[in-house]
Amino acid sequence: MKIFKPAGLALGAALLGTGAEIAVLMAKKPPKDLPDDEDLELYTADADGRRFEDLYRFLSGGGDVPFTEEQAFSMLSAQADYLDRRYDCADFRAQLLFKIYKDCAGALSPRAKALIRDTFLGFKYFMDEPGHDSMCYWSENHQILFAVSEYLAGQEWEDEVFSNSGMTGRQHRKKAEGRVRAWIKQRFRYGFSEYLSNNYLAEDLAPMANFIAYVNDRALAEDMRTVMHLLWLDVALTAVNGRFVPASSRMYGNNKAGNACGNSIQPAIDALWGKEAAARQLADPNLPESERAAIKARLEKKPGSILICFTDLVEKGLYSLPDAIRDIALTNETFGVKMSSGLSPDDLVSEGLVGQEPHRIMAQLGAEAFTNPQVIGNTIRYLKTNGMLRNAFVHYFRFLDVSFLRLIDPVKFAKRHEMMTHGIALGRGDVITFRTAKYALSTAVKNDPGRCGSQEHVWSANVCENVALFTTHPAGNGKSRFGASPGYWIGNGRRPMSAQHENVNVTVYRLPDKKRFGEAAVANMTHLYLPRDLWDEVILEERAVFARKNGVFAAVLANGPLAYKPYDQTSLKGLFGNLKKVSPDAPYVPKSEFDLCREGGEYHAYITELSDEDSEDFGSFVARIRKNRAVFEQGDVRYETRCGTIAVSYGGKFTVDGAPVPTPFARYDCRFCRAGRGADEIAVDSGSHTLSLRLGEPGPRT
Repeated sequence: MKIFKPAGLALGAALLGTGAEIAVLMAKKPPKDLPDDEDLELYTADADGRRFEDLYRFLSGGGDVPFTEEQAFSMLSAQADYLDRRYDCADFRAQLLFKIYKDCAGALSPRAKALIRDTFLGFKYFMDEPGHDSMCYWSENHQILFAVSEYLAGQEWEDEVFSNSGMTGRQHRKKAEGRVRAWIKQRFRYGFSEYLSNNYLAEDLAPMANFIAYVNDRALAEDMRTVMHLLWLDVALTAVNGRFVPASSRMYGNNKAGNACGNSIQPAIDALWGKEAAARQLADPNLPESERAAIKARLEKKPGSILICFTDLVEKGLYSLPDAIRDIALTNETFGVKMSSGLSPDDLVSEGLVGQEPHRIMAQLGAEAFTNPQVIGNTIRYLKTNGMLRNAFVHYFRFLDVSFLRLIDPVKFAKRHEMMTHGIALGRGDVITFRTAKYALSTAVKNDPGRCGSQEHVWSANVCENVALFTTHPAGNGKSRFGASPGYWIGNGRRPMSAQHENVNVTVYRLPDKKRFGEAAVANMTHLYLPRDLWDEVILEERAVFARKNGVFAAVLANGPLAYKPYDQTSLKGLFGNLKKVSPDAPYVPKSEFDLCREGGEYHAYITELSDEDSEDFGSFVARIRKNRAVFEQGDVRYETRCGTIAVSYGGKFTVDGAPVPTPFARYDCRFCRAGRGADEIAVDSGSHTLSLRLGEPGPRT
């Protein structure tokens, strides 16, 4: 007869109790973050296909889609219900809902006004307020969306008691003001953590525009205008001919595949300078017909419910792009720029931005730093203190409350293990961009090589309206997760070492041989997005590919064999999203092979060089690249070409003609603007116009 010792019994009881705790936690489902697909359609458009922005245009007197009073109330009720249920991205819808209340008061019925008022009085505006839900409050764009909605609602109904919080409007306005000021200051000092995102900058523009339009504190509105100028300076420096597909900390598949299908801020660019850039291009008699059609199609796009807040601000003359920034956006001169944006986990520590106060938690979570050893303790404390462990986005932290797991020190564990979740952190983006009259090439240099990725777009060649060029190492097994984030097209399983000098990018991946904590699988391949039918000409060799499009030339040299995967509709859907909304016949959707792959091995290296017909013809370009010396040795690459000798190693070495290229970069370093991180003043000089930007002054001095 076996006798169990007390220690064994205790251990068994502990394990049994732990299992029971985990089972209870698993049974507690977090609140839904989004409605079911069929219900989401009801919140997006009515039975006649009319959308929320159509209602604003009609009520403001500028639309040609009519609504009866009942139809208008029905659509407003749907938006209000979305906010009342606190689905994720309710803060997006709040922007146009408030704008309708302010701009269209004369066209609203009394019950419609009451509906909007009651919706804002009952809404939840930050993580420290009552109620459980699965809204994302913390990313950079959501921070300003929620804070502006709270500020403007508090200003509008200052003597009312808000039913969710029990606070008055005046108290809400004061509370939100601290977050608005912190957001403005952090963007001015450190740039955008969601840097150069052609997806998420749109969600910044809407609340910034509403704040400028409606806030009574005009000095604070001018500070917001200053940050808006800086947002457009970033875009102007990296966009070309009104197209914006740069390296970025946050992009989805369609955002990186080309301007025509993925540039969410396109209507805003067109409202400022894109139409002028397009007219100049269309006046060129040598412009290919395919590009001419793509540009015309771009100009027909109307802003959606989020961007209409900004484009309306421009139309009403409440925001004008400074001339110095316009000059940069429209110049045809060739130039290079280095810039630095965002905050790494180490930056958060050195800048004193790890803590529980609103401005500190905004800096940390705005940088998407959750499990990194520098911040994980602060994350857990904040989420527990504010009852956020039921939120669907972060509810995995709830398991740390299990009795047995409390014995594990999360900080020590995070230091000891390079977890997959460490790669959620956006980090600091040290970005090099090279721009000509026809194309732009940009790279986030030394972007945490070897770390798991989330949504970063490490390098990008912006070729024309319908074509961009990039590589990734898929997250997952390389055979699935086509639309996941991270997945086959979005983010990276492992980030590469990537560097750029002028028109040349060198990118080196080290393929993983084992999974990390939190990973289900790892891929034994990397790939290049290069759709055969979207380029005018493609020459594929064993370890190189040459391509030509609208007078822009690209060469990609690899350290191993390249081969196209067969055309795959499932993979295509992952790249472009739901093809029910994106027509398969669209000119930017590939109709033949598009996925050029490199399989096996330890290191995968790619050299990409761009050129155009203003410098040489395509035949001469191909011949020149074939003669260039390219040396691949494990994780080391050396490339000799017209702009110099570039040496890059996976371990972090980056030299040009033997001289190291130092990182991190200054905030701005180019002939138009030079400013350090944390500078009190950012001065811009286009050659024809100057601009000086500071916070806390009536406005920019020009």
